[in-house]
Amino acid sequence: MPLAVEPWFLRRRWAAAGGRTFALRGDDGELLAAGAVCPAGDGVVVTGLVDPGARGRGLGARVLDRGLALAAGVGSERDGDVALPVTVTVETESLTEEGAALFASRGLRQVFAEDVMRIELEDPASASWPVGTVVSEWSGDTAGRFHGVYRESFKDRPGFPDEAAAEWIAEYAEDDEFRPGWSVLVSLPGLGDAGYVTAALGWIVQVGVVPQARGRGVGAALVRESLGRMAADGASEAWLNVNVNNPGAAALYRRLGFADRGQRARYTNELAS
Repeated sequence: MPLAVEPWFLRRRWAAAGGRTFALRGDDGELLAAGAVCPAGDGVVVTGLVDPGARGRGLGARVLDRGLALAAGVGSERDGDVALPVTVTVETESLTEEGAALFASRGLRQVFAEDVMRIELEDPASASWPVGTVVSEWSGDTAGRFHGVYRESFKDRPGFPDEAAAEWIAEYAEDDEFRPGWSVLVSLPGLGDAGYVTAALGWIVQVGVVPQARGRGVGAALVRESLGRMAADGASEAWLNVNVNNPGAAALYRRLGFADRGQRARYTNELAS
């Protein structure tokens, strides 16, 4: 995932306050693998990287085991003389079958996973809208309507956060890479606001269609509209992430030409409720 090499992304885990990092080196001093452990919320996050040229040598297991051991010290709390359990989240931006098996062998449970997809923008197809569709760009006047469609589109999804409008809008407005001109809202005759797409530099961030408007090609048209605007501004590619528990959306993106580039995931030592 391209974002995983951005300085701000790396700082979030590898230079976090109160965190610890460690490295595994070869006999010649060459860096082969590294790990980071840092407090986050009410738990601890563990992440690691292995040089692709050094894979297959058990280094991933060594990084994970070292990270889990350090996590107990970084995030432990005590009730008198008794150490309380620490909730550990293991992050990976490049999940493999071998990695999944390793996490499971250490008693970790997957709680989140997304497919990472990419499309080239050489000649994006034009959007095809239902008759009478009105398309509006993101602005101070329309942002609240975007949030309304967001809520109607996702309120029935498991784990829906139901963010307040001000908070949700601020996340976009304060992002320097957010592109209002690539983010559009559509209204349909007799239905009103029916779908939206938000985009940032190089990314389709989110696509939502209200239940009453599904099955009418609105989602596909929204993505094509945003991709067309990206291409018109000189972009050569676009990426997106889609949750693995949303196979319908993933199938749509593949039909539009997005290709799978990997999977990111989160694991925890918490027991399922």
